[in-house]
Amino acid sequence: MAQDDNEPPRVRGPPPGATAPPDHVKKPQIYEIFPGSKFDGQADGKAEGQKSPSQPSIKDGFQSIKSDDFLSVHKIPCARQGLMTGIGAGAAVGMGRYFIGGQVPKAANWAFGAFFLGSIIQWEYCRAQRANERAAVARIVEVIDRKQAEKKTQAEEAARLKQEAKEKAKQEVSSKKSWYQFW
Repeated sequence: MAQDDNEPPRVRGPPPGATAPPDHVKKPQIYEIFPGSKFDGQADGKAEGQKSPSQPSIKDGFQSIKSDDFLSVHKIPCARQGLMTGIGAGAAVGMGRYFIGGQVPKAANWAFGAFFLGSIIQWEYCRAQRANERAAVARIVEVIDRKQAEKKTQAEEAARLKQEAKEKAKQEVSSKKSWYQFW
């Protein structure tokens, strides 16, 4: 699942009985790193012994926009769903306002407002759902790791008990040997 937030997911640590956390918990995958973003515990891009970088300006923001960004909007998580909901809400409210007797510019204003509001509400709702889904997946991974650790300890315990039983049987056989030997 793509990373939606500016910060990596919180690491809770290994489940009880686990020897070490899995690789995906130790090092989350970060797709893009921007100047000033928090990454690997560095606050605002500062590393030890480095000066604080200057704050990015609006000009820097506009210069970072590429034409390919507009062609890949549909790949952004929740963007398609939010835009489709906004288009539907804008069309419905705009037509409704026009059919009630409003003038075209007023209906267009209402349509744009509904588009904007519907898009933002759907975007936020989708992102909240994705965050909940990520948390549920993290819990599932934690439970699976814990169960694997329990199975491993049970297997080790069974192997140890089996080895002890073999040694005990060997001792019983050796203790039942006669005190004399035939040559």
